[in-house]
Amino acid sequence: MAAGHAIQGPLGRVRAAAALAVIACLATAPVAPADVFNGRIAFSSERADPPPGAERAFDLFSMNADGTDVRRLTTNPQLDRQGDWSPDARHIAYSIRKPNATVNFEVARMTAAGTGHRRLTTTPDGQASSQPAWRPDGKGIVFRRSGPGRLVGSIWQMGLLGEMPALRFQPPNNPLYPAWSPDMKRVSFAAILSPTGDTDRGIFTIEADGSGPKTVFDIAGAWESAPAWSPDGRRIAFESNADVGGANPERDMEIWTMAADGSGRVQLTRNAVHDEGPAWRPDGKALVYTSGPDATHGDIHLMTAAGRHLRRLTSYAGPDESPDWQAIPAPRTSRRCGDVGAGARDVRAIGRGLRCPQARALARGWMRSGRAGRVDGYRAVATGFGGMRRVVLTRGAGGTRRLVAFLHQPG
Repeated sequence: MAAGHAIQGPLGRVRAAAALAVIACLATAPVAPADVFNGRIAFSSERADPPPGAERAFDLFSMNADGTDVRRLTTNPQLDRQGDWSPDARHIAYSIRKPNATVNFEVARMTAAGTGHRRLTTTPDGQASSQPAWRPDGKGIVFRRSGPGRLVGSIWQMGLLGEMPALRFQPPNNPLYPAWSPDMKRVSFAAILSPTGDTDRGIFTIEADGSGPKTVFDIAGAWESAPAWSPDGRRIAFESNADVGGANPERDMEIWTMAADGSGRVQLTRNAVHDEGPAWRPDGKALVYTSGPDATHGDIHLMTAAGRHLRRLTSYAGPDESPDWQAIPAPRTSRRCGDVGAGARDVRAIGRGLRCPQARALARGWMRSGRAGRVDGYRAVATGFGGMRRVVLTRGAGGTRRLVAFLHQPG
């Protein structure tokens, strides 16, 4: 699973000052969209049948938020996993098996539709680059660099096409799964704390300038990993096998959330199965995660942010893991009008006198028109995001401007 296949290596002290000058030219205030749609879910799986004579390997897939329309995005034997959506929802960064090697990894990227695959890192022999995560402003990618045994382990950053790779942070313990907070003030990561092996992990954060490392969750002897920031940056979801107050007597992996400073800890799942790899829905109201009998068998499940299980989204005998939810940028609107059948999802509107019945009628009209460029006097612009389209209908300007926006999900 995502947490069980990390590459290990030791670390040095808390800062990589030499890299800060390189990265400083990229550092700007985060660019947040006015709003977002809840898009598709990317995940890793071995469900694709391999070519004759080849071993079954992980590929990346995406699916609708309800588990329908599963699409395979990678088709190579390079063990593709750990996908992370870009802030503009147009690309996915992910890990691949190091080409021409049987061990270690590199980082690649592709479009949301699974085209334009491009390798981004070329790591020295015996070392690996993995676990990529985009900067919230879309101007770079942070990733983990590691080596054999416990010799190397640090957090690096590079440009969108792999340019200027540079050491960013070198915490005192071996880091995994780095991720920027939405406001780009801190970076979260898990770290290996056990002197040998990988039996004890904790969750940490560090300031953007490399100062102020902070332990936010660490139960001695327990395994905490896979931290994920909520869209508003107020909470962090993660996985842990800690038994706190007798709430996890089986000591299996469960999903937790906590405030960004480590307070307000809540164990969301309480069962006798293996729950791991949480990812937030873009609106922050729900989480997807992997749940199954053990670390090598599991499906993608959905629950509310408060921990109420909603449904299982996938069904596969092996592992479906490492889900990540696409946040599609949306125009500013003031009204939420629901869905229109199976084709138009999350219809929204803004403008004087434009009410939800009319907005839904316009969405129906666009679908009936064969996806025309104009509908009932409204200009229509449809933009693809790898399996679904964002449709924006506009009419008028200034104080008379009206707008309808929705996601078109093909049936």
